[in-house]
Amino acid sequence: MLDFYIQNAKICTGHKENARIGNVGILNDRIACIHYEGEDFETPTAKETIDATGLILTPGFIDPHASTGFGYFFPNAADHKLYQGITTEIFGNCGTSPAPIAPHLDKTMNRLSDEIGFPFEWRSLQEYFDQIQDKLQFNIATLVGHSTLRAGNMDDWHNLQPSQLEMMKTALAEAMDEGALGISTGLIYAPGCFAEMDEIVSLAKVTAEKGGVYASHVRNERDGLEEAVAEALTIGKQADIRVLISHIKAAEKENWGKIPKVLKMLEEYNKTSELQAACDVYPYTAVSTKLRAFIPKYMLQDGIAAVAEKMNDAENVAAIANWIEKKDYDMSRMLIISDDLEKYYNKNVSEIAEEFNISLAQAVADILAASTETWVVYHCIDQKDIDTAVMWSNAMICTDSWSYPINAPKSIGQPHPRSYGAFTEFLQRFVIDEKMLSWEEAIHKVTYLPAEFFQLKHRGLIAKDYYADIVLFDPNSVKANATYLAPRELSSGVEHLWVNGSHLIQNAEMQKATPGKVLTLND
Repeated sequence: MLDFYIQNAKICTGHKENARIGNVGILNDRIACIHYEGEDFETPTAKETIDATGLILTPGFIDPHASTGFGYFFPNAADHKLYQGITTEIFGNCGTSPAPIAPHLDKTMNRLSDEIGFPFEWRSLQEYFDQIQDKLQFNIATLVGHSTLRAGNMDDWHNLQPSQLEMMKTALAEAMDEGALGISTGLIYAPGCFAEMDEIVSLAKVTAEKGGVYASHVRNERDGLEEAVAEALTIGKQADIRVLISHIKAAEKENWGKIPKVLKMLEEYNKTSELQAACDVYPYTAVSTKLRAFIPKYMLQDGIAAVAEKMNDAENVAAIANWIEKKDYDMSRMLIISDDLEKYYNKNVSEIAEEFNISLAQAVADILAASTETWVVYHCIDQKDIDTAVMWSNAMICTDSWSYPINAPKSIGQPHPRSYGAFTEFLQRFVIDEKMLSWEEAIHKVTYLPAEFFQLKHRGLIAKDYYADIVLFDPNSVKANATYLAPRELSSGVEHLWVNGSHLIQNAEMQKATPGKVLTLND
């Protein structure tokens, strides 16, 4: 007897093949049978039968780009993603991962533990997995953060010693053996931004030997975008490793229109490389990052803790003014979303400068002096570029988000609406409203494509003996309800959802269960 038998659904398998009406049976954690309308089959008995007439059945969506993984110590950490149809999340992106933790990171981890409220009781990746594996609503996997390796093993971020590189390589190899899917870089952020390419190639080679991928927040997403992507592809070629360009974008108006050229670079690379390059993208025209990413990099060289004091130096304020002018940042489109900064929250930098009768640079300095962890939303991307990136054949959809500001006891800033709505916004815009993609093409991008790229075995397809990560949604009510000013609104449209055969969303209601698994390359 089956556990569940879903009848009369429009089935999108995850391949681009035409959807068909059919029935899917679930037994334990696997898909036990698939029966299509018009075929000769005997209806099996099941503990529960669900009539899915008018609904679309797909594999669970895979989010290839999330951030920290610190949120999974708290209940309901994944609600906002499950309601988008996401059943697997890959975090550890942009150079930051929850492990491995080397001695120089102790102070930072203890501070984060205190600020966010999670118990910091691990060093290795395996120890971290042991801490969270029975708390997971959905499946998780992680990359190893290059900045995490650097910050943990280096006392001077500008001078990498050979012994430090060897420690990083050893820690990376151990984390890969313990289940990491690859390595990520955040080359706009300290300390990753201080790394030379040869260092990254050395680490990427270790990752490649273990079968992993290289995911990069490239060194420049603005005026130097093409050179930054070329660097990522060179690393891929020299290390012989799959390359993922993270949250691909061309930021600032003078760079709009560069995405087609960058995608052509990826296509040319793929013509000569057996291991393919891909990208992920979120369907929004605003970025979300920390304000300190918009000041000269040398101000970060003594560590993040030293930045606040540097903001009191008139010469540094002058340098920030020159930097804003050089980069042509539109500060009227840069919104402060850290709600712990009451006098700045929900105001853009230009408004703050005007309100306090100070310069734009002084406003940035004052905000960072108040908190170096200040988060901003910055509207700096062209919709046409986003559309072009999404439509590329090797483009996956991502949230580029984290869970800890959402569900932790201590709130840290406001999330970008993509945290709650990236996947439903994607379906709403590209399938329902603009009809740029068919349901089959769109579902492929969020299921089989990421499963194949990250080598997640028996995930990403509606196929017999695959894990029963399944979404059943109403195409007439799929909607992202989160906005920039109200970013914590859950998405609509998911009626039923299973994770490893566990019926986690029933009639649009979340159930209390933790059926998620830690996914590794060895599964």
